[in-house]
Amino acid sequence: MITRAQLDPVFRDILEAVPVGIVAITSTGQVESWNPAAERILGWSAAAVLGGPPPIELPSPDGAELELQRQRKDGTLAHLQVRAISWRDATGTDLGSIVILTDATARRAAEHAAREQTRFRELLEAAPDAIIEIDREGRIVLANKATEQLFGYGRAELLAQPVESLIPEDARAGHRAHRHKYWGQPSTRPMGTGLKLEGQRKDGSRFPVEISLSPVQFEEGFRVSAIIRDVSERRLAEEQLRAVQAAYTEELAEKNRELNARNEEVERANHLKSEFLSGMSHELRTPLHTIIGFTELLDEETEGPLTEKQHRFIRHIHKDSQHLLALINDVLDLSKIESGRLELQRESFPVREALEETVSSVRPRGDVKSIQIQTVVSDSLEIYGDRLRFKQILYNLLSNAVKFTPEGGRVWVEVTSRQDFVEVSVTDTGIGIPSSEHESIFDKFYQIGRKQAGGLEGTGLGLAITRRLVEEHGGSIQLASESGKGSRFTFTIPLAETAAATG
Repeated sequence: MITRAQLDPVFRDILEAVPVGIVAITSTGQVESWNPAAERILGWSAAAVLGGPPPIELPSPDGAELELQRQRKDGTLAHLQVRAISWRDATGTDLGSIVILTDATARRAAEHAAREQTRFRELLEAAPDAIIEIDREGRIVLANKATEQLFGYGRAELLAQPVESLIPEDARAGHRAHRHKYWGQPSTRPMGTGLKLEGQRKDGSRFPVEISLSPVQFEEGFRVSAIIRDVSERRLAEEQLRAVQAAYTEELAEKNRELNARNEEVERANHLKSEFLSGMSHELRTPLHTIIGFTELLDEETEGPLTEKQHRFIRHIHKDSQHLLALINDVLDLSKIESGRLELQRESFPVREALEETVSSVRPRGDVKSIQIQTVVSDSLEIYGDRLRFKQILYNLLSNAVKFTPEGGRVWVEVTSRQDFVEVSVTDTGIGIPSSEHESIFDKFYQIGRKQAGGLEGTGLGLAITRRLVEEHGGSIQLASESGKGSRFTFTIPLAETAAATG
C-alpha cells in the first residue's frame, strides 16, 4: 500500500488542495487513497476508510461521467458527478481505479430552484386574473401579464408605482388607511368584505373587482400578494338577474292577486250556488210532500173508490215524486257539505243495530230481484259518529249493490275492526265497474252508462255524498271491482273507544 508520506510532495499537495474528491481503489477493492475533498463530500475520514472497501458503491473504471445519488455518513443524500478511470503504473500494470467525485448537490438545488422559478413565472403569466405583489411601502414590485391587460399599463409603468394608482382617486385615502391596518395583522383573506370595490384603468375608466390578499414572507420582511379579478360581466349578469327576478316577482304578485280575486269570485259563486240550491230544495220539498201525501190518500180510497187505471196513475205519481224528493235531498245534503254547514251529531252506538236497520229498509228491493243480502258483524263493535249519516252511507252502498246486481245475485256486508277503525265492506256479484272509472264514480253527477246499468236511473250524487260523509267522519273509502265480476266498496269509521281515548 502506498501511503501519503510515500507520495511525491507536489502531487500530495495537489491531491489535498483540489476541491473534487479523489479516491484510489486497488485492484483487490481496497481504498488506497481518500483525499480531504472526498472526506468533505461524503463525511468519512481517510483513517476510517483506508485499507478497507469503499463505504459507498462506486462505478467501474470506464471513463464515462455519471450522475449518482449516494447516502453520506450522516444519512443525507448527496448528488454526485462521478468519473472512474483505470490506474496503472509506469509499466502499464493494472493497479485498480481512480474515482473523481464532484458534489453536485448545490448545483442541483440551484437548478431546481431555477426550474421552480421558471414554472412560477409561467404560471404567473398564464393566470387569468391580475396578480401583483406589494412591498411594505405600498409599491408594486411584481405584476403579471393579466395586470397589464386589465389596467392598460405596461409592466415598466407599474413596477415601483404605488398601488393606489390602480384605485379610483376618491377611494385612495381610505385604501391607505386599510393597507396600514392590514400590516398589523396580515392574513389571507378577501379585501373589503361586503363592499363594492372598484379598479381604475390607465384611461380613467372604472370597473368592479374582487381582491384576495395573501402575506408572503421574504428575508427582507413581509410583502402582500393581491389577486384582482374583473367581475364586470358577473355584476352585469347579477343586475340582469335581479331585474328578471323583480319583474317575475311583480308578475307573480299580480297573478296571485288575480288568482285571489278569482278564488273569491268562485267562493262567492259557490256560496250563492249553495244558498240557491238550499233555498230551492226547501221550496221544492214542501209541495212534493203535499203531492206525496195526497197520492197516498187517494191510493187508500178514503174519498171514494178508484179504477185500476186510476190506481196505476196515482202510483206512478207517487213513485216519481219519491224519486224527485230523493234527488232534492241529495242536492241539499251536498250543498250543506260543500258549504261547510253539515254538522255531524256524533255519538257512540253499536254497528250491528244500525246495519240491521239499514238492511231491513233495502231488503224489500232485494227480494223483488231474489237477491240475498247477508251480514257478518260482531255484537261488540261500536263506532263514534253520526248514526243517521252512517246509515245513509250504508243505504247508498247497499242500494247501488242491489240496483246493479242481476236477479238471483248476492250482496253481503262484512264489518271488522282494523287498528283504530271499524272497516265496513259492501260486496256484490253485480255488473262490476271498469278500472278506468274507479275514481270518476265518486264525482258529482257521474253515472255509469245507462246500457251498462241496465237502463236504471239515478241522481249521480249518491257516491259523491257517500265519500264526503266518510271523510267528514275522518275515514276513507276504496273500491275494488272489475267489469262482470262484481264490486267491493270498503270504508272506515273511527272506533268509539279510540275516539274516547283521543277526545
